[in-house]
Amino acid sequence: MSSSGRAETRSQILEAARAMFEELGYYGAGLGAVAKKAGVSRQAIYLHFPSKVELLTALHLHVFDTDVVPALRRHPVTDAMTALEVLDATIAADVEIVARVWRIHESLTTARRQHPEVDRTLLPREEEHYDGLLEVGRRLEREGELPPTMPVGLFADMLWGLMNIGTYRNLVIERGWSPDQYRCWVRDTIRLQISADSAQAVP
Repeated sequence: MSSSGRAETRSQILEAARAMFEELGYYGAGLGAVAKKAGVSRQAIYLHFPSKVELLTALHLHVFDTDVVPALRRHPVTDAMTALEVLDATIAADVEIVARVWRIHESLTTARRQHPEVDRTLLPREEEHYDGLLEVGRRLEREGELPPTMPVGLFADMLWGLMNIGTYRNLVIERGWSPDQYRCWVRDTIRLQISADSAQAVP
Protein backbone atom coordinates (compact mmCIF):
# COMPACT_ATOMS: atom_id res chain seq x y z
CA MET A 1 0.00 0.00 0.00
CA SER A 2 1.28 3.48 -0.88
CA SER A 3 1.97 6.09 1.79
CA SER A 4 -1.11 8.03 0.67
CA GLY A 5 -3.18 4.86 0.93
CA ARG A 6 -1.89 4.19 4.43
CA ALA A 7 -2.66 7.76 5.46
CA GLU A 8 -6.19 7.45 4.07
CA THR A 9 -6.77 4.17 5.91
CA ARG A 10 -5.42 5.68 9.12
CA SER A 11 -7.77 8.65 8.75
CA GLN A 12 -10.73 6.31 8.10
CA ILE A 13 -9.92 4.37 11.25
CA LEU A 14 -9.59 7.53 13.36
CA GLU A 15 -12.89 8.96 12.16
CA ALA A 16 -14.65 5.63 12.75
CA ALA A 17 -13.06 5.36 16.19
CA ARG A 18 -14.22 8.84 17.07
CA ALA A 19 -17.81 8.02 16.11
CA MET A 20 -17.73 4.79 18.10
CA PHE A 21 -16.16 6.27 21.22
CA GLU A 22 -18.56 9.21 21.13
CA GLU A 23 -21.55 6.90 20.81
CA LEU A 24 -20.52 4.01 23.07
CA GLY A 25 -17.83 5.42 25.36
CA TYR A 26 -14.40 4.04 26.17
CA TYR A 27 -15.60 0.65 27.39
CA GLY A 28 -18.29 0.17 24.75
CA ALA A 29 -16.14 0.70 21.66
CA GLY A 30 -13.91 -2.26 20.79
CA LEU A 31 -11.33 -2.44 18.04
CA GLY A 32 -13.43 -4.97 16.13
CA ALA A 33 -16.40 -2.60 16.02
CA VAL A 34 -14.14 0.26 14.96
CA ALA A 35 -12.70 -1.87 12.15
CA LYS A 36 -16.19 -2.76 10.92
CA LYS A 37 -17.31 0.87 10.92
CA ALA A 38 -14.12 1.95 9.13
CA GLY A 39 -14.58 -0.76 6.50
CA VAL A 40 -11.22 -2.35 7.19
CA SER A 41 -10.08 -5.65 8.64
CA ARG A 42 -9.25 -6.01 12.32
CA GLN A 43 -5.73 -6.84 11.21
CA ALA A 44 -5.52 -3.48 9.43
CA ILE A 45 -6.34 -1.68 12.67
CA TYR A 46 -3.57 -3.49 14.52
CA LEU A 47 -1.09 -2.48 11.80
CA HIS A 48 -1.82 1.16 12.60
CA PHE A 49 -2.78 0.97 16.27
CA PRO A 50 -1.62 -2.09 18.24
CA SER A 51 -3.93 -1.28 21.18
CA LYS A 52 -7.04 0.68 22.10
CA VAL A 53 -4.88 3.03 24.18
CA GLU A 54 -2.65 3.83 21.20
CA LEU A 55 -5.74 4.40 19.09
CA LEU A 56 -7.16 6.83 21.66
CA THR A 57 -3.84 8.65 21.98
CA ALA A 58 -3.65 9.10 18.22
CA LEU A 59 -7.30 10.12 18.15
CA HIS A 60 -6.65 12.91 20.64
CA LEU A 61 -3.93 14.34 18.38
CA HIS A 62 -6.22 13.92 15.37
CA VAL A 63 -9.05 15.81 17.08
CA PHE A 64 -6.64 18.59 17.99
CA ASP A 65 -5.73 19.00 14.31
CA THR A 66 -9.28 18.70 12.95
CA ASP A 67 -11.25 20.61 15.60
CA VAL A 68 -9.05 22.70 17.88
CA VAL A 69 -6.67 24.29 15.37
CA PRO A 70 -9.45 25.39 12.93
CA ALA A 71 -11.44 26.95 15.81
CA LEU A 72 -8.40 28.92 16.93
CA ARG A 73 -7.95 30.14 13.36
CA ARG A 74 -11.58 31.24 13.17
CA HIS A 75 -11.17 33.26 16.36
CA PRO A 76 -7.63 34.62 16.08
CA VAL A 77 -5.90 36.64 18.77
CA THR A 78 -3.73 39.46 17.43
CA ASP A 79 -1.54 42.17 18.90
CA ALA A 80 -3.86 44.81 17.42
CA MET A 81 -6.77 43.67 19.59
CA THR A 82 -7.60 45.15 22.96
CA ALA A 83 -7.35 42.89 25.99
CA LEU A 84 -11.15 42.64 26.22
CA GLU A 85 -11.33 41.69 22.55
CA VAL A 86 -8.71 39.02 23.23
CA LEU A 87 -10.85 37.76 26.10
CA ASP A 88 -13.94 37.55 23.88
CA ALA A 89 -12.03 35.76 21.08
CA THR A 90 -10.57 33.28 23.55
CA ILE A 91 -13.99 32.48 24.99
CA ALA A 92 -15.55 32.12 21.53
CA ALA A 93 -12.80 29.72 20.40
CA ASP A 94 -13.00 27.66 23.58
CA VAL A 95 -16.77 27.29 23.44
CA GLU A 96 -16.61 26.20 19.80
CA ILE A 97 -13.91 23.66 20.67
CA VAL A 98 -15.75 22.27 23.69
CA ALA A 99 -18.96 21.94 21.66
CA ARG A 100 -17.11 19.75 19.18
CA VAL A 101 -14.94 17.63 21.46
CA TRP A 102 -16.88 17.05 24.70
CA ARG A 103 -18.10 13.60 23.69
CA ILE A 104 -14.69 12.22 22.76
CA HIS A 105 -13.15 13.97 25.74
CA GLU A 106 -15.29 11.80 28.03
CA SER A 107 -13.72 8.65 26.59
CA LEU A 108 -10.25 10.15 26.88
CA THR A 109 -10.91 11.12 30.50
CA THR A 110 -12.00 7.57 31.31
CA ALA A 111 -8.94 6.13 29.60
CA ARG A 112 -6.47 8.48 31.30
CA ARG A 113 -7.47 7.16 34.73
CA GLN A 114 -6.07 3.76 33.80
CA HIS A 115 -3.44 4.48 31.19
CA PRO A 116 -0.58 6.94 31.80
CA GLU A 117 0.06 7.11 28.04
CA VAL A 118 -3.26 8.87 27.49
CA ASP A 119 -2.65 11.22 30.41
CA ARG A 120 0.74 12.15 28.97
CA THR A 121 -0.99 13.09 25.73
CA LEU A 122 -3.76 15.15 27.34
CA LEU A 123 -1.75 16.95 30.01
CA PRO A 124 0.47 19.08 27.73
CA ARG A 125 -2.60 20.38 25.86
CA GLU A 126 -4.33 21.22 29.12
CA GLU A 127 -1.26 23.04 30.40
CA GLU A 128 -0.99 24.90 27.09
CA HIS A 129 -4.63 25.91 27.38
CA TYR A 130 -4.19 27.17 30.93
CA ASP A 131 -1.06 29.10 29.91
CA GLY A 132 -3.17 30.79 27.24
CA LEU A 133 -5.66 31.90 29.90
CA LEU A 134 -2.82 33.27 31.99
CA GLU A 135 -1.66 35.28 29.00
CA VAL A 136 -5.17 36.73 28.58
CA GLY A 137 -5.03 37.75 32.24
CA ARG A 138 -1.63 39.40 31.76
CA ARG A 139 -2.96 41.40 28.81
CA LEU A 140 -5.92 42.55 30.88
CA GLU A 141 -3.53 43.50 33.67
CA ARG A 142 -1.22 45.45 31.33
CA GLU A 143 -4.17 47.43 29.96
CA GLY A 144 -5.61 48.17 33.37
CA GLU A 145 -8.67 45.95 32.87
CA LEU A 146 -7.74 43.52 35.63
CA PRO A 147 -8.31 44.99 39.10
CA PRO A 148 -5.43 45.02 41.60
CA THR A 149 -7.46 42.76 43.88
CA MET A 150 -7.47 39.97 41.30
CA PRO A 151 -4.17 38.16 40.65
CA VAL A 152 -3.66 36.86 37.13
CA GLY A 153 -3.68 33.29 38.41
CA LEU A 154 -7.07 33.78 40.06
CA PHE A 155 -8.48 35.21 36.84
CA ALA A 156 -7.17 32.22 34.88
CA ASP A 157 -8.62 29.81 37.44
CA MET A 158 -12.07 31.41 37.21
CA LEU A 159 -12.08 31.38 33.42
CA TRP A 160 -10.80 27.78 33.43
CA GLY A 161 -13.73 26.79 35.65
CA LEU A 162 -16.32 28.65 33.60
CA MET A 163 -15.13 27.06 30.34
CA ASN A 164 -14.57 23.58 31.76
CA ILE A 165 -16.03 20.74 29.72
CA GLY A 166 -18.01 19.64 32.77
CA THR A 167 -19.59 23.09 33.05
CA TYR A 168 -20.46 23.05 29.36
CA ARG A 169 -21.98 19.59 29.66
CA ASN A 170 -24.08 20.53 32.67
CA LEU A 171 -25.52 23.67 31.10
CA VAL A 172 -25.70 22.89 27.38
CA ILE A 173 -26.26 19.14 27.31
CA GLU A 174 -28.13 18.62 30.58
CA ARG A 175 -30.00 21.93 30.91
CA GLY A 176 -30.53 22.65 27.22
CA TRP A 177 -28.67 25.95 26.84
CA SER A 178 -27.54 26.83 23.34
CA PRO A 179 -23.75 27.08 22.82
CA ASP A 180 -24.21 30.79 22.08
CA GLN A 181 -26.14 31.29 25.32
CA TYR A 182 -23.33 29.51 27.15
CA ARG A 183 -20.68 31.66 25.44
CA CYS A 184 -22.49 34.86 26.41
CA TRP A 185 -22.86 33.62 29.99
CA VAL A 186 -19.13 32.91 30.28
CA ARG A 187 -18.27 36.31 28.79
CA ASP A 188 -20.73 38.24 30.94
CA THR A 189 -19.85 36.35 34.12
CA ILE A 190 -16.11 36.92 33.88
CA ARG A 191 -16.60 40.57 32.88
CA LEU A 192 -18.97 41.13 35.79
CA GLN A 193 -16.43 39.57 38.13
CA ILE A 194 -13.71 41.88 36.84
CA SER A 195 -16.01 44.90 37.15
CA ALA A 196 -17.09 43.94 40.66
CA ASP A 197 -13.50 43.62 41.82
CA SER A 198 -12.60 46.89 40.11
CA ALA A 199 -15.42 48.68 41.94
CA GLN A 200 -14.27 47.28 45.27
CA ALA A 201 -10.74 48.47 44.56
CA VAL A 202 -11.85 52.11 44.17
CA PRO A 203 -11.32 54.01 47.50
